[in-house]
Amino acid sequence: MPKLTFRISPELTISDTDCRTIHAVGCDRLVRCTSVKRSDDRLVLEVLESDGVKIKVPYRNAERTPVMLSTCSLRIDNKTPYSLLLELARGSLFRFRTLCNACIEAELDLLDITLALLKDATDSFARAAVTKDEPTDSDPLAIKSLNDSLEGISQLEHVYATASHLAIKRQGKERAFLRGVSLTEPMSLDIKPLLTTPLNSVVVEPNWKHCEPEIGHHVWQQVDETLDAVRQQGLATILGPIFTLDRFTTPDWLYLWENDFDELLNAVKRYSGELVDHFRNRVDLWYCAAGLNDQTALPMKEEQRLQLLIHIIQSLRGSGLRAPLLVSFAKPWGEYMTSRDRELAPIHFAEELVRARVGITGIGLEFNFGCHPPASYYRGYFDVEDLLDYWSLLGVPLFVTLSAPSSWRPDAEAIYDPNRSEEPLERLSKRTQRELVEHILPAILTHPQVQGVFWTQVSDSQPHRFPHAGLLDPRGRPKSSVTKMTEIIRTYFPENI
Repeated sequence: MPKLTFRISPELTISDTDCRTIHAVGCDRLVRCTSVKRSDDRLVLEVLESDGVKIKVPYRNAERTPVMLSTCSLRIDNKTPYSLLLELARGSLFRFRTLCNACIEAELDLLDITLALLKDATDSFARAAVTKDEPTDSDPLAIKSLNDSLEGISQLEHVYATASHLAIKRQGKERAFLRGVSLTEPMSLDIKPLLTTPLNSVVVEPNWKHCEPEIGHHVWQQVDETLDAVRQQGLATILGPIFTLDRFTTPDWLYLWENDFDELLNAVKRYSGELVDHFRNRVDLWYCAAGLNDQTALPMKEEQRLQLLIHIIQSLRGSGLRAPLLVSFAKPWGEYMTSRDRELAPIHFAEELVRARVGITGIGLEFNFGCHPPASYYRGYFDVEDLLDYWSLLGVPLFVTLSAPSSWRPDAEAIYDPNRSEEPLERLSKRTQRELVEHILPAILTHPQVQGVFWTQVSDSQPHRFPHAGLLDPRGRPKSSVTKMTEIIRTYFPENI
C-alpha cells in the first residue's frame, strides 16, 4: 500500500494506543484502510488511497485534555518525511483562519484577543515552516502556533453557538427538542432527582438478556415499573434501543445461533412481536436499534448487519406499530473502517435506510467518547458541528446520544472496562467529563437538524457499558457535569424551563 512517513517531534507523545487510533480520511470524508507503524522518531502509515488524505491524530494539551487533531490534505508516498507537529499546526491554523473568515463574512463580532491569537499563530507557523529543516528551531514555533490556534478555536465556539441559536430563534417557531437520559437500570431514589427540569424525556432500554432470559419466556416487570415511574414524572418516554446485540444485552441462548443468520432473524421477529404487543400505546417513541453497524457480540458480515437492521424495522412495522421509529449508529466518524474487512461507513447504513423508505423517523449519532475502544476518541465543538452538518444531508431529523468517562481507574460494573494498571496520557476525571459537556453540548443543542440529545448512562453503581460514564458516581452523588448540563440547557431553552 502507498505510504506516508512522518518525523515525530520530542514535543509530541505518540503511544501504542495512539497508533491504533490514528487514521486517514479521504476528500470524501470517509476513513481509509490504514496501518500504522512506529519506529523511534518515525511514524509510517500505509494507506489504501492514491490521492491526498488528512491524518487524524490524538493530541493532549499542556493540561492533558484530549482532542483529535487533523492535518491538511497530504500527498501520499512522500520522499522526505513530513514533520507531524508542523502538519498538525498547519491543519489547526487552517481551521482557525477558516472559522475566523466565516465570522467576518457573516458580520459576527470577534474579540481582539481572538484576532491577536490568529496573528500570533500565523507568524509562529510561518517561522516554523521556514526553519523546518532545523527541528530544534522549528518545533517550538510549531507547538506555539498549534496551541494558539487551539485556544482561538475554543474562543470561537461561543460565537458560533450563539449565532446558530439566534438563527433558529428568528424562524419564529417553537422548537420541539427532546432532552433526557437513558435508563439501563431500575429506577431508584438516587435517579429520580435527575428527572426534573430541564429534562423532558427518558429513554428506557428493555435489555433483551433480561426481558427474555429463556427462549419464549418474557419478563417485563422492571421495564413496566420504570415506564410507570417516568410517566408519573410527566416526562416523554422513548422505549429502546430494543436491539443492540452487544455483550450487555445479547441473551446467552442467542449464541447458539451465532452461525445461523436465519434463526437470528426469526428470534428478532418473535421478540419484536411480543414486545410490541406488551408496550403498544404506552410509549411516545420507539428506538428500535443502536450500534448494529459496529459492536455486536455475534459476528456478522456487513451485508448481514444491514439486512438485520432492515429486518428489525420491518418486524416492528409488521406487528402493527405505527409510532415514530428511531435508529442510531455507533462511531459516526467511521473509525472502524481502518480495517480491511469494513467498507460501509455509518452514514452508508443510514443512507440505505432512508432510500429503502422503511419508515425511519429519526437517525441518531452515538457520541460515546473515551480513549479506549469501542469509544470514539475525543472531538471538539467544530468536529461535532461538521459531522452533524454532514449527516444533515440525509434530510432526516437527527438525535444524539452522549457519554464520556469521569475516571481512568478500573470499573468492575463496565463491560468495556480496559482494566488499566496505570494512568493514561489523557487526563480522565470528573473535570474532563464536565469540560466535554461544556464544549460539545452547545454544538448539539444549537444545530437546526438535531431534535434530541440523551446522556446514555445514569449511574456508575449499576452494570453499564462504558467505564465511569454515568452522571451519578458509585455512591449515587451527582457529578459536576450534571450542574454544567443543566446550566447549558437553561441557556438555550429558557422558554421550556
